Amino acid sequence: MTPYTFDTLSASKQLREAGMAEGVAEAVVAVFQHATSGVDLSELATKADLDGLRLTMATKADLDGLRLTMATKADLDALHLATKADMEALRMATKADMEALRLATKADLEQCATKADLERFVTKTDLHGLRADFSEKLRQHTLAMLGGMGVLLGIFTVLGKLIA
Repeated sequence: MTPYTFDTLSASKQLREAGMAEGVAEAVVAVFQHATSGVDLSELATKADLDGLRLTMATKADLDGLRLTMATKADLDALHLATKADMEALRMATKADMEALRLATKADLEQCATKADLERFVTKTDLHGLRADFSEKLRQHTLAMLGGMGVLLGIFTVLGKLIA
């Protein structure tokens, strides 16, 4: 980059002769000097840069070839149905697990004869264990559902870009 020369001394002198105070004149000259020295044209793209970029861009033939290798609508529909069925199976398994736990707990509580028996049966440790088991199952099912939704979102995003 060729530097731009700016005669700060003569500019300041002209401003002072025009009636400006010395401090103000020097400040104005400093502002102009800073404004002219801050421009760096070396980072701008050149015609050669743009020509190189055109060579690396995908052609229509490349995109058509990519479309042939991508999943078809039938494949995506099958994936969607399978994912929906998997999520429903997870939901049903969780419901079944919770119902089995409820029935087992109910049966255990019915076996307790007195309040003392109940206090010995249900301890804080048991409650913390149940809470941890439930939290882990909930986390696993949530991650599975989020993963399935992420896959679907990715597929539909790619299809949207290919079709557009």
